[in-house]
Amino acid sequence: MRINVPRTTVIAAVFLLSAQSWAGEWPPQELHNLQVLPEDTTVRELVETMREFAGALGVRCTHCHVGEDSNDLTSIEFASDAKIEKRKARAMIRMVKHINGELLPEVPERSDPPVEVTCRTCHHSVTRPVDIRDLLTDAFRADGPDSAIALYRELREDYYGSDSYDFRPFMLTNVAERVARKNPQGAIQLLEFNGSLHPDSGQTFATMAQVYRLQGDIDNAVRSMERAVAAEPGAEWYHQALDRLRKQQQANENDEPTTAGIEEKKP
Repeated sequence: MRINVPRTTVIAAVFLLSAQSWAGEWPPQELHNLQVLPEDTTVRELVETMREFAGALGVRCTHCHVGEDSNDLTSIEFASDAKIEKRKARAMIRMVKHINGELLPEVPERSDPPVEVTCRTCHHSVTRPVDIRDLLTDAFRADGPDSAIALYRELREDYYGSDSYDFRPFMLTNVAERVARKNPQGAIQLLEFNGSLHPDSGQTFATMAQVYRLQGDIDNAVRSMERAVAAEPGAEWYHQALDRLRKQQQANENDEPTTAGIEEKKP
């Protein structure tokens, strides 16, 4: 499911622009069907803008335009509005212009130079800018923890090291918190998986302790909090939480009924 734009694609686009500038069909001599970009946009400016869009969404020209996915751009009908993706892109361009032109100027004490929104602000080289926590939560609720873990592995293999998704440990921890009340065992499975990837994440094991405690399983809650302390021994809050759980564990043991010292009654 890798959709990042390869470096060779960008190089090919630059080559086509320079090598075929005078070929006739590509690039065109004039632009047609401009609706949201300025009417005085030049061909070169349009190509540069489209290249930015492609990189921000991790796509090629045919994501929005009718034609074959190849380096021969002369086969693409750039003026056509047949694809819904192109019409969506126009709406997104209008949205970005509205944010940058009307909303952000209202921000008090705005920085200079001002920060502006771009396609990459949300998309980070993926077509659907959905937070990884939402993707994993949906997968978990639809098909359980195994599905969420499989999706996480796939995304991590394809995108780790890029800015497309956040793979820091608290992402999976947050997903586990979302689903814990309805499926505590599934949440613990997610947390164990997260702990295997991030053994130094005390938050992961502290969350696991909380899930066990909500189930009334104080023994496993204590063990999990001990793992949190071992992972981050300098975190005082983990020590305090562990002390409270141990006191509760001791209280539970003292409250257990016993038959010791009671004379057995015979019929």
